[in-house]
Formats: sequence, C-alpha cells, structure tokens
Amino acid sequence: QAWSDWQVHKLLADTADLPPCHRLHYLQMACEKLAKAYRLRDSTGDVSEIASKHTGFAKFMNSFLRSPALVAEYEGRSAQHEIVCKTAARFAREIEKLAPAIKRTTSPENAEYPWQRGDQVLAPCEHEYPTLSLLSAAGGRLFLKLIDRAFRDYAQIKIR
Repeated sequence: QAWSDWQVHKLLADTADLPPCHRLHYLQMACEKLAKAYRLRDSTGDVSEIASKHTGFAKFMNSFLRSPALVAEYEGRSAQHEIVCKTAARFAREIEKLAPAIKRTTSPENAEYPWQRGDQVLAPCEHEYPTLSLLSAAGGRLFLKLIDRAFRDYAQIKIR
C-alpha cells in the first residue's frame, strides 16, 4: 500500500494545476506506511500498536540514513552525511505533521481535513504549505530521492 500511495504522489506531483494538499496527502500516507513496513519487518513491536500510530516516519528516516549501507556511502564525507540527515529530519517532521491526528492544537494544518484558525475554517485545498514547498528545492529533491531509495532498497537495507 505504501508503494501504491508513493506512485499516486508521483503522479500528482506532475499535475501542476491541482492544489498541493493532494500530492502532500499521498506523500504523507506513503511515508507513514513505508516507516511502518520497515518497523514491522525489523522490530519485534506489537503489530496493532505500530499500525495504529501516525508518527514514526521522522524516526524511521533517521534510522534509515544511519543504516550501515547509507553510512558507508558517505565514508570520508561525514560532514555531508550530517547535513543530509538534518535536512531529511526537517522534511520528515513536516511531512509527519500533515497527518490530521498529529499536533492538532499547535499545528492544525494537515493535508486531509479542514481546520479552524480563529473564526475561520480553512480547507487543505486553500492552503499553500510554505515549508513543504521547499520539496522542489535541492534539499527537498534529495529528500524525495531518499524516500524513493527506501522503497527500492527495502529488501537490502535493514534498520534498528
């Protein structure tokens, strides 16, 4: 299911005339499910508990980027690896917050349901998501490539 959501995200990313909430919704769902897939495979956690949580993607990205396979690719370039890890962590936290159940009181903007700000009710299709607009910048493109890699290398890369 994570792969299917990822494919829809990529399809919607090529459709410029749609509000960004649609592709961000599928990106959030793909990332959440990807993290769950790795965690279910690589840990002994309770399946129903893991499946019911909407958090965990940011933690997954940290573990993924610190996996032996990725660390080896940055051998001799540890400063660059740390920059990649920090950039990915920032994007992962923002994507995780797109789930409607996360940080509703402090950061109600999500990609699925309307939220209230003062006397106004705002719909996701009317919101610009300024932080995530950075996905089209260099760091954001790298981050999306890392997600794609996590899908492609699922069978080879293990996390703790």
